[in-house]
Amino acid sequence: MATEKRMSKTQIIAELSDKTAVSKKDVQTVLTALLTLAERELGEKGPGEFVVPDLVKLKVKVVPAKPAHKGVDPFTKQEREFPAKPASRKVRAAPLKHLKQL
Repeated sequence: MATEKRMSKTQIIAELSDKTAVSKKDVQTVLTALLTLAERELGEKGPGEFVVPDLVKLKVKVVPAKPAHKGVDPFTKQEREFPAKPASRKVRAAPLKHLKQL
């Protein structure tokens, strides 16, 4: 069922429930467990990588902190002080083979 708008969470759960003959509550439980598993694997103590089989690979990229520095503003061409940025963790998603073939 292709549509112009993206599906809502409720629509996804209903579609999966219809296709698999599993109750909506059970589908919701599976999705919640998948989210919990992804959070654990992508968290600070996890390996930083999580694969949803045949769909997507999620990977954490650790971006180091950047100190404050002086430089040339690319817009005004004047020297200015750029503020420091704290370290951060970014999640990157890459489609797997099955999705790439679409």
